[in-house]
Amino acid sequence: MIKLRITRILDYYDVPQLFVAEDVIGTRYLCLLYDIDSDGELKVIGVAVSSPKLNDFVKGHIDLLTMFTSPEMEGAIFQVQMKEEGIFAVQYSGHLDDSMLPDEGYFFDDSLNENEEMIARASKKNKPIIRLAFQTPQNNHDMDARCLSAALVHFQSLVDNSYKKLYKEEYNNSTLRVTTFLAASFDVEFVADESLDMFGQSKLGQTFDVIKNLFSTMPEDVIATLRELKGFAANSYKNFLEVLIDNDLSINLKWVFSTIDSEVHQSKVEKVELRKLHDIVTNNSELGSEEIIFEGIFTSANNNGKWSFQRFDGIIIKGDSADTSLMSGVTIIEKKYKIVCDAKTFLNETTLKEKIKYTLIRFDNPLAE
Repeated sequence: MIKLRITRILDYYDVPQLFVAEDVIGTRYLCLLYDIDSDGELKVIGVAVSSPKLNDFVKGHIDLLTMFTSPEMEGAIFQVQMKEEGIFAVQYSGHLDDSMLPDEGYFFDDSLNENEEMIARASKKNKPIIRLAFQTPQNNHDMDARCLSAALVHFQSLVDNSYKKLYKEEYNNSTLRVTTFLAASFDVEFVADESLDMFGQSKLGQTFDVIKNLFSTMPEDVIATLRELKGFAANSYKNFLEVLIDNDLSINLKWVFSTIDSEVHQSKVEKVELRKLHDIVTNNSELGSEEIIFEGIFTSANNNGKWSFQRFDGIIIKGDSADTSLMSGVTIIEKKYKIVCDAKTFLNETTLKEKIKYTLIRFDNPLAE
């Protein structure tokens, strides 16, 4: 006989209907009240469960019936006795008939408690809180490090470039800092660098109000948002989708950016929807690049279309040409030019930092001295 103590009540009606208990060595048991006999004795069945699987249940990824019909080990089912002197578990070797089991399709939903906790954390820190949950194919609690790194780089880039596009500001305030990795699915929590203003709001929150439309089920909303964020942000979005699709992931994005309305916003996107979103952005590929104008001097120009260009601020950029003939007749160093480039971002696999690729489209005649 194993003595238990209740650590969390999940459902309560007159008496605990569903609860989590723990023994002296830390083993957890999910316990279900299935009947009350005529003399008031509570009939409770329990299953020993690991922390990851319990988290999956609490997060709504596994239904209650499966918890009892598919235990993680033999001998995991227990009869739980509720006595005046305490709660005790006795291993149960009999048949679990239908009267002892819950109905099929009952999923516990802990989102309310999680949302309240997120709001409280945002208020305490006076900063936006974001959670990005990756759902892996087997619902594992681990991820390939390269996949996670690439996904986080492109997600941060999407936030940075959207912020800059919307507010025409450098994205110092759009930096997200990872604070916690959670076991349920594979959840990453961020705290934003930007503090909430005196009204409990932030520009970053308004940025996410735009970004959430990129994960809409309405194609017209996605396209309209891509046009609003045209350029680097749209390209970062495409790169983020490709990491998710290539690794067979789905996501659940939640954020709190205002402590005034006390609301947690959420976008949950399954794998099939991610593929549809990728088709939309691929069919509108022109929205993933930006035309950028530079003034300065060419420091090199090759027949194969490669070039380097020193801007008037001293910064040197390099690129190739949409048409290699553009390089013919270019005067190096001595003459000043205004050039127009198509710019796209890509991920440097070595540094895991985004770089910009410049493709020369055209340039004006040498500028007057």
